[in-house]
Amino acid sequence: MDIGALTFGTLLTDPYTGERVTQRERLSEVIEGAVLAEQLGFAWYALGEHHFGERDLIPSPQVVLGAIAERTTSIKVATGTTLVANRDPVLVAEDYATVDLISNGRLQLIAGASFYEAPYEVFGQDPASKPDRKRENLELILRLWAEDRVSWEGRFRPPLRDVHLQPRLLQTEPPVWVSGSAKPDSVHLAVDLGLPMVMGTVARSPEVNAPMFTLYRELWAEHGRPPQAARTGAASHVFVAETSQQARTQWREYLANYFRDATVPGGASRPEFDFDALIAGQAICGSPAEVVDKIGRMHELWNHDLHLLSIDLGGIPARTVARAMELVGSEVIPQVAGLGRHAAVAADA
Repeated sequence: MDIGALTFGTLLTDPYTGERVTQRERLSEVIEGAVLAEQLGFAWYALGEHHFGERDLIPSPQVVLGAIAERTTSIKVATGTTLVANRDPVLVAEDYATVDLISNGRLQLIAGASFYEAPYEVFGQDPASKPDRKRENLELILRLWAEDRVSWEGRFRPPLRDVHLQPRLLQTEPPVWVSGSAKPDSVHLAVDLGLPMVMGTVARSPEVNAPMFTLYRELWAEHGRPPQAARTGAASHVFVAETSQQARTQWREYLANYFRDATVPGGASRPEFDFDALIAGQAICGSPAEVVDKIGRMHELWNHDLHLLSIDLGGIPARTVARAMELVGSEVIPQVAGLGRHAAVAADA
């Protein structure tokens, strides 16, 4: 299993000290976090994309990934996710081909759609069109990367006539994963296009997420695709410290701070924050051994190949995040590295 770091560039006041870094300082922390992740053996460093909120600071991951690509040499530079349903697909194809070149072929793009209402309002898009936009735009991105010249007509943007995309993607295969949630639309999209998939596992318990992993593999088999190519990923809010008590004591207020500041889609009421329920369910918190155990139990349910860890939540100081990452690098990654490989080997035998 590959372990990656996932950040949304969350910028909040530290609930313990009352201190708050500037936007410039926070972006610098995000870039330095990628450098550290590479040194510690993380396989991916992924940036989420959010627009118009007060909490998360990265609306244009491609810009920050370009800076990260110049500071690193081996780690996958990734998005988690790119809002392909909301962005112009031609610009997405151009921007991320550029990142792929700058990074010497290290790009991984997770293709998704906004969970929040603001992008649809600001960009003049109907939220009900989200699955259709996601499919149409992703299909066009793949064509622009694969074909020398593209003529195309669809529902959501002006037609293309003999368009030659520049620059060209460096990788020969499209480095794209499809982002999914509790609905099967994205699972069907990923399987139809023969792409790996990252499930949106941060908001629901592991057991609730399991059917989507199963559906993906079932549909993959029905399409006659090789089972070892059915790759899946997951993501979790995570904190790790030397002991379980230390991790829980440190993280409780930061996680509460993160959820208090969350925007709830659709005007729904914000659920009551329950730290113990979260860490008993979808979140991961504890000593390195506990983190290894929780990821292992999730893998038993999901049989996934990639796990993205979102550590820098709620105003946690960069030095505290760095220490947690160091523990992941030294005591978690070596223990979970073999997960996910045995099934592929057995299927291939």
